[in-house]
Amino acid sequence: MFKIIVAHDPNRVIGNGPEIPWHISEDFKHFKMTTLNHTIVYGSTTFKSIGHALPNRKNIVLNFDLNIDAPGCEVVTSIDEIIARYKDSDEVVFICGGASIYKQFLPYTQELIISEVKKEYVGNVLFPEYKDDFICYKEDPRDEFVIKYYKHK
Repeated sequence: MFKIIVAHDPNRVIGNGPEIPWHISEDFKHFKMTTLNHTIVYGSTTFKSIGHALPNRKNIVLNFDLNIDAPGCEVVTSIDEIIARYKDSDEVVFICGGASIYKQFLPYTQELIISEVKKEYVGNVLFPEYKDDFICYKEDPRDEFVIKYYKHK
């Protein structure tokens, strides 16, 4: 089962280059607690921006080159391999970015967990459009963001 976890601003901005334009520690804690002890998938740019494998999770990095230096991570060269491995599984696999990875996995995703940051930020990396295919079924307001849970329509 695939779930996307992401934070974006009201305009779907998720990054400015490889950087997240905000630092909201409460959202980082939410991400950690949600993904802990699960499999997480992200692209090589996201991996490089983090700089290391995230502890207490199975880290899978999508990259065209198996020779990427990604200690503590499994490197996979094809989204199809991950989809074939997990799409019919009860195991929860969190898709963690970046924009291209989100876009590729969106059709296979059962749930979106979106931290919608209340303030607008400048950025050139956007989360793909999703509101035509997903419906919000739960909201959890916080000071600087709202966690919104979406399921496929």
